[in-house]
Amino acid sequence: KQWYQRRVRGVLTICVFLFTVASFFLTLWLRANYGIVQVSTTLTPTQYVRLVRRGVTAPSLLYSPQNFSIAESDRFCDSLNPSPPEKRHFVFLMIISSWENSLRRDYIRKTWATYHWFWQNPGLSYSYKFVISQPDPKRNYSVFPTDLDRDDVIISDLTEHYYLLDIKVMWGFSQILQHHNFDYILKCDDDTFVNLYRLPPKLLALTNTDYFYGGKVLETHNWANEGIRYAAGSGYVLSRKALCAVVLAHSVYSLETPRIPIEDAYTGLLNSRMGVKVTPLKGFATEHESCKDFTTVVFHHINMKLFPKLLHAAVNGTHFC
Repeated sequence: KQWYQRRVRGVLTICVFLFTVASFFLTLWLRANYGIVQVSTTLTPTQYVRLVRRGVTAPSLLYSPQNFSIAESDRFCDSLNPSPPEKRHFVFLMIISSWENSLRRDYIRKTWATYHWFWQNPGLSYSYKFVISQPDPKRNYSVFPTDLDRDDVIISDLTEHYYLLDIKVMWGFSQILQHHNFDYILKCDDDTFVNLYRLPPKLLALTNTDYFYGGKVLETHNWANEGIRYAAGSGYVLSRKALCAVVLAHSVYSLETPRIPIEDAYTGLLNSRMGVKVTPLKGFATEHESCKDFTTVVFHHINMKLFPKLLHAAVNGTHFC
């Protein structure tokens, strides 16, 4: 019996030792591969893995609920210095696209994303990136992208799937925060037409520029057992500080909040938790029902072949339908 007890204790000791060593090397691996420089001691290795799987590859400092606040968010935001140093843009456009949609991306490049007529104020500038994920191994693709090596495309390690869109968007947010300077970010989809001529005046007229979150306001009561007011994912705007708060809140609430696979509702939930209310922005349409009023900024569910026609209408101040 004593021999059996000693053997059990020995096996338990070895298991504890192996778990400690594995935890240590897992922490080093996460720091090396995901930019985690300092890690809260309140998180277990299992929680680290859960965070990484949910797209928390940034910020460089993971917060626990005990030490997270708007003040911490501000300090994090102020500490970000993209390398190499980049010009500060007035607006950064994050365009969510699918791996196979290179033709849509080409239409956007040839129309609204690169047509510089709208910046009448030379002091304002903009930039953009397409965010895509890896191809789904369960799908048979008939079209293969031709633009994966372009500088305006960033590719996550996630798999393309609609129900991973919330993670993909958070990953894109974190990457853009780390590598680019801007005052506002506009998130939109690759089936969206953005009338950039109308966007700067709306943002310049804002009074609350620190923690701004706005777009076409929707509401749901179906997630996280609470009502969420949020901006439709077809196109919404966040100030830089509001974006910092969202990314940091994601790193905290990923551990304690039921996952919301609808990215725009999830972004609204995170803003709500941080005390940032969504502001209605006129001209942000979820469909192209406002095509006769070209004060519209965002048109959603647009066939890419209509982009040139929409661009012509925007340039000439006319409607397209």
